[in-house]
This record gives sequence, C-alpha cells and structure tokens, in this order.
Amino acid sequence: MKTPFKLLTLSIAGACLLTAGIPVSRASAEPSSASVPVQAVPISATVQQGAVKVSAKAVQEKTDLYSADLSIPVIEGLKDKKYQDELNDILERHAMKDLELLKKQAENDAAEAKKAGFEFRPYEVTVKYEVKAGGGAADADIFSIAVTTYAYTGGAHGLPRTDTYNVLNQDAAKRIELQDLFGADYKQTIDKHIKDEIAKHPDDYFKDGFEGIADTQSFYIHQGSAVIVFSPYEIAPYAAGMPEFTIPLPKQAQTPGTEAGGPPQKLVVNGTELSTVDAAVYADAKGTVTVPLRSVAEALGYELKWNAEQQAVELQKGARWTIVRAGKDEYVINKMAPISLGTAPAINSEGKMYVPLAFFSDILKADVKSEAGTITIR
Repeated sequence: MKTPFKLLTLSIAGACLLTAGIPVSRASAEPSSASVPVQAVPISATVQQGAVKVSAKAVQEKTDLYSADLSIPVIEGLKDKKYQDELNDILERHAMKDLELLKKQAENDAAEAKKAGFEFRPYEVTVKYEVKAGGGAADADIFSIAVTTYAYTGGAHGLPRTDTYNVLNQDAAKRIELQDLFGADYKQTIDKHIKDEIAKHPDDYFKDGFEGIADTQSFYIHQGSAVIVFSPYEIAPYAAGMPEFTIPLPKQAQTPGTEAGGPPQKLVVNGTELSTVDAAVYADAKGTVTVPLRSVAEALGYELKWNAEQQAVELQKGARWTIVRAGKDEYVINKMAPISLGTAPAINSEGKMYVPLAFFSDILKADVKSEAGTITIR
C-alpha cells in the first residue's frame, strides 16, 4: 500500500497537473464505516490587513477515514476586481482539490489495509494562511499571502506545502516576481545570500543540497524583505522544517513592476485576452519572455497531451505535431531535427509549463507581436 497522497496544484485553464507524492506507511486494522456528518462552516469574521481584507472560508469534515480542517483565504479590496476574483477562485480550487485527493487516497488505502489485516490510521489535511503584506500604502501597495497545506497519510509525520502569492495592488494588478524586486541579476544576488547563511550553520543542511533558487522559487514579502521558502527535505532534513531566508529589498524595489522596458503584462491570443492570473507573462534573468504553453496553445487550436513519465507535452493541430520536454532546450516540428531557442521549458510551482515566446513564432509559425505592453499571438 504505497500509493502516495498527491498534493495537486491546479491550473484553471487545464494546464498540466504536477503532483508531489507523500509516502504512505503500511498500516495495521479494519476501519469503521461510520462517519460524522460533514460540516461546512460559513466565511468567518474578516481580518483587516491594511487596504486589503482577508477572511477565512472554513471547510471541516471528519469520518473514520479522514479529517479536514481548511481555512481557505477569501480576498477583498484589491483594486483590480477581475484579478481578485480569479485569485480567489484559484485559492479555493487548490484547497478543495487537495481535499478530494486525500479522501480518495484514504478510501483506497483503508480498503487495502482491510484486505491485509492492518490497522488504518485516519488521514488528515489542513489549510492555513497568513497575510505577510497587506496591500496598502504602508506596504508600498504590495499584497503577499502564504497558504500552507499539511497532509498526513500515515507514517511518523505528514508533510507541509506552502504556496505564496505576491501581488502589486494597482488598477491593473501585477504578479510580483523576484526579478521585479532584485533586478536582472536576482538569482546571483539571492543565491549568494543563501549560500552565505548556510555556511554559518552547515551542519543544519544537506551537503551540496542548495545549488541555486528555482526559476519559480517560492517566496513572500514581509516588512521590506523578500523571504525565500523551501520545502521540507529540499535542502535540509525534516527537523529543519521549511527553511526560510530573509533578504532586505533594495530601495528601488519597494514598488516593483513599474520599470520601463519590463515584460509585457497582457497576453492576447486569437483576439482574446487571457487572464493575467492564469496566463502571467515572465521574463528570465536574460530578459527572455516566457508564456504558459497550455493556455496559449489551446487558444490557438492545438490539442495537448501530457506525458508524466517524460515530463513532456505533445501538441497537435491537424498535420502539425511537436513535443516539448521540461528542462530540455530542444524543439522540433513534425519530428524534424531539434533546434535550440536558448531557453528550456520550465514547470512552475502551479504545475504550468512555460516556454519562450519564440516557441510560437519559430516552431509553431504563429504571428507574434509585442508592443505597448501587450503580446499578440495569432
């Protein structure tokens, strides 16, 4: 009985779904089928956080197989109401998907335990959140929230996962990235800081466990600093919890995302503007613009097929076929010789694969234009 409970990051547009497995220990007795009625608790009292209010939508369930205690954040007061609605939708979908996966896992593993004559210990999932920056003038219009999901599926302990959301609270809300805060050399700046901190207490971390931050590194913003967050076992033993590294923001980064020449923020495909939450545009340290593969390709009429084993996506539209693999700067069309675009596809913390904008112009031969803060693809 080693099937893992999978904490799933959900893409609203049906992007590729990646899961992080949490090992399940072999248990030992027959579970009872009796259950306590599900309790759905209304939205709780609102907590004032500067210019933005966050309240908790509580979901509580308990049976002999599992228990759930979810405090799902509901955001009010962002200036961009469309962005706010989309973000709230994502937050709730993430939490409810994790709950459904745990319920299914508990049912399957309890049945296996019964067959094997082992006792089954109930699984559990909790969701909590903490507002790190309130989105008002005191926080330079930065809104930052960390949502922690904890899942126990047997064994000595469960595992937490923290998802972070950082938003510039303006009329057209913008997702804040580390490059916005620390500039083009953000990776070098942050990597050096973390390595220096690890060097002070090397025994607390895995030897050579930290090689550098990821392209989509989890972080939140709090009291004028960026706090880099790592998962358990990522760079240190479980006893270290979720290691965090606090790095003061440069003064010019107090209001990120307003620099001239930054990456375009709007993405229009076949005449339809895609959601800035679901289809955010990024630029890497080299200035290469990257866009979400599934959202754009499906809007262009392509059918996509995810290959979990190869970490790859196949795309097909009529006779045109191609495949892209995470981490491999090799692009093909109709099985011709691969070419390099200088940037490999990458999968972010939400399970979405991003590709360089040139993939659509050079490989799929779409008409791509970028001007006045808008990328247009046809």
